[in-house]
Amino acid sequence: MKIVTELVAKGFVDGARCKGGGLRLARASSEIGLGNVVRQLEPSLALVECFGTQSHCLLDPACRLKGALDGALQAFLAALDRVSLADLVGSDARLHEALGLQAAARAIAPITIVRPPAGRERR
Repeated sequence: MKIVTELVAKGFVDGARCKGGGLRLARASSEIGLGNVVRQLEPSLALVECFGTQSHCLLDPACRLKGALDGALQAFLAALDRVSLADLVGSDARLHEALGLQAAARAIAPITIVRPPAGRERR
């Protein structure tokens, strides 16, 4: 559940540890951008060692690959910046069907994740 702790700490979800508790989005899904989530949750976006400040690569001063990889990383993040959580889960009937959500339940119930009772494992 480490990811849940991080999502709560970064303000993406609110968590309650009481009876009937669980998780819910801290703000509207349309306000949660994937680029922001990746930037906040990934400890490092350094694709290769030379992206960091402690590079030991002898080729670093003349390397052209470093620039190409940085461009690819920036393009990747820019693509994620154009996508919100709402874009991924919005009103996609196929996704709701795959998750076993019913139309009436989607309209009124927030998504809640709860832990199984102690001693019982999820399958």
